[in-house]
Amino acid sequence: MLLTLFTSFLMGQRLFNQASVPKWPRLTYERSHCSEQMLDALPDAIAMFDSSGMLQGCNRAMRNLLGMPELVNHTNDFLDFFQRLENGLQADLAYLLPGISQAIYRAHHPFYCMHRDGEGERRRALEFHSYAAPAPATATLLMIRDVSAQMQKERDRADCFAVAAHEIRSPLAAISGYIELLQLESTPSAWAGKIYMKLREKVRGVDMLLDDLTRLNRIEYEGVGSREWRTSDLRAVLRLSLRSFNEQRHRICLDLPSHNMWARVDVVPLLVALRNALENALKYSAADTVVTLRLRPGQTGWACIDVLDQGPGIDPLYKDKVFDKFYRLPGQQVQGSGLGLSILRSIVQHHGGRVYFKDHPGAGAHLVMELVLLPSASYIP
Repeated sequence: MLLTLFTSFLMGQRLFNQASVPKWPRLTYERSHCSEQMLDALPDAIAMFDSSGMLQGCNRAMRNLLGMPELVNHTNDFLDFFQRLENGLQADLAYLLPGISQAIYRAHHPFYCMHRDGEGERRRALEFHSYAAPAPATATLLMIRDVSAQMQKERDRADCFAVAAHEIRSPLAAISGYIELLQLESTPSAWAGKIYMKLREKVRGVDMLLDDLTRLNRIEYEGVGSREWRTSDLRAVLRLSLRSFNEQRHRICLDLPSHNMWARVDVVPLLVALRNALENALKYSAADTVVTLRLRPGQTGWACIDVLDQGPGIDPLYKDKVFDKFYRLPGQQVQGSGLGLSILRSIVQHHGGRVYFKDHPGAGAHLVMELVLLPSASYIP
């Protein structure tokens, strides 16, 4: 598709540049203009060269990459273009200067460089790809794709599983120790029941960790939930979320508005997020305290779901860190996979929303989830 668009662009450029506009149908000009707009809309940086090595066009992403939004086409040859690229990236691109064959050789292999932009210098990973257009438009297209975010995501994923492996080893070591203890003839039979309880607890912990890892991978890396998007009254969703807390329901106070609050939600993942938020609040709360689950209007077009507890609260230094994978507050000995809040954040972001801990000094923790509301007129029963 990209090659077809490239060929169309070059043919349009050739027709438009070789004659005056009145000599050719207006359709030719409009097609060329449309091709330029489509190329400018692409996120990848693209430059086009004719058979003589002259630069025939750059899209907006390439001009931004070069730091030259005013770059004029048809005036720069291939060598000058790469010298501009080298200056823009502050990297050693000398091996690319002899010809496009080097770019072909580097295709699909990221090239690391420092790039200057409005925020200063930052490390970027770029992939070079080249495409040859068929006759009669003999020319070459160079595409530079920024894969920094993709590679960072892969590094984050590898780090996540490395930490997960460490987290799994600890309970497995404990399970192995308990089994060896049961095998000892000197172990009193009265201890067996307690040891079996500990074994079940450790196995449950590993099972919960694996479930959380699977859920996090599906939502965060595959970018999907249950795909059961529906228009729902958030009040009904919050009521439904309490069903799994029947035994502890006396500790949860549900505060709902009197009017409907409609939103487009992926129901199953959102219920998981609410469960994680409530479980987190309950874990850090004493048995004789109350956890409040509240739904209220936020800023225009937004709904706020508050989860308030009467526990020790969160130091402002850690209120962002607690959403990191496997992060645990210093000095806390609370059981859990360390992934609950990370999953919650991914699900809320999956809904286009925001989640954060609000400052609530000396009065427990105050978690806020913000979701986009539908206008009343948008609801169709």
